[in-house]
Amino acid sequence: MFSLTQHPDRIILSDDAQQYQAEIFPFGALLNRFAIKKPDQNWHNIIAAFQSPEDARTNITQLFRSAKLSPFVCRLANAQYEFSGCHYQTHKHKIGDSAIHGLIYDAEFTVQQTHADAQHASLTLSHTYQHDIYGYPFDYQINITYTLREHGALHLHTEIHNIGDQPLPIADGWHPYFAVDGNMANWQLHIRSCEQLEFSPALLPTGKRIADATFSQATPIAQTELDNCFVLTEDFSAPAVVLQGEHIQLRIMPDAAYPYVQVYTPPQRDCIALENLSSAPDAFNNHIGLIELAAGEKCSFNTLYQLEYL
Repeated sequence: MFSLTQHPDRIILSDDAQQYQAEIFPFGALLNRFAIKKPDQNWHNIIAAFQSPEDARTNITQLFRSAKLSPFVCRLANAQYEFSGCHYQTHKHKIGDSAIHGLIYDAEFTVQQTHADAQHASLTLSHTYQHDIYGYPFDYQINITYTLREHGALHLHTEIHNIGDQPLPIADGWHPYFAVDGNMANWQLHIRSCEQLEFSPALLPTGKRIADATFSQATPIAQTELDNCFVLTEDFSAPAVVLQGEHIQLRIMPDAAYPYVQVYTPPQRDCIALENLSSAPDAFNNHIGLIELAAGEKCSFNTLYQLEYL
């Protein structure tokens, strides 16, 4: 059996065997906890978490931990783009000359549906964006469903619905930071990829790809510094990413709607960002993976986090 506990500022999904838990904030639809119980009966949360929803509201832009990336992912060059013959510019949050990580990472979501039975516990959160922010004058609804299933499987489903009367540009992604057990230098990282996007010094794609098989098999992270976008091979029956510590393993299994994985090692080197992306960074300008969603149309994106104690 599975259970769902709803508080005003967070929802907790768990199995009745008390082996796995997921905690989600309506603020940002943030995944703040995905935890496994170890043999010593202590919990290990693999998410680099906030202390509370208030902490998330105050500090979300420091590392954008667990942020939903929408309607664009990663960087937007010079915070501007053209679409359907019109020029747009936005300034919500910038690093250098680029706007970063979309526009709804700090949006308030509402609970649309909850469910728990013998097979799973699920939560659907919803946010309606109605040309709220200068530079993106479009209307869309985003629904995010978290589903906790047996054996430590957490499924994330995102649905975008263009509720406006004109086409809109859209990309989708996640920005979680993970921490398995043991020393990060010894964590084994495997990415189902043999190439990455070439970046400019401003971390924007140049349009070229670079052969890179560094993590095409399980390899210690060691002191490697990463802020790279890997192109996944097309075998979506296999995990896109496997991160393994001393005893805890995380497998990330997106569907074909997420063909890229951005990997980032923050300066404190106690966690690693593994970001499923539907497009390349700066897709509003380079159009690599960009979706043009017609009025009334929907699109969806899925990924699965599989957690295991070895």
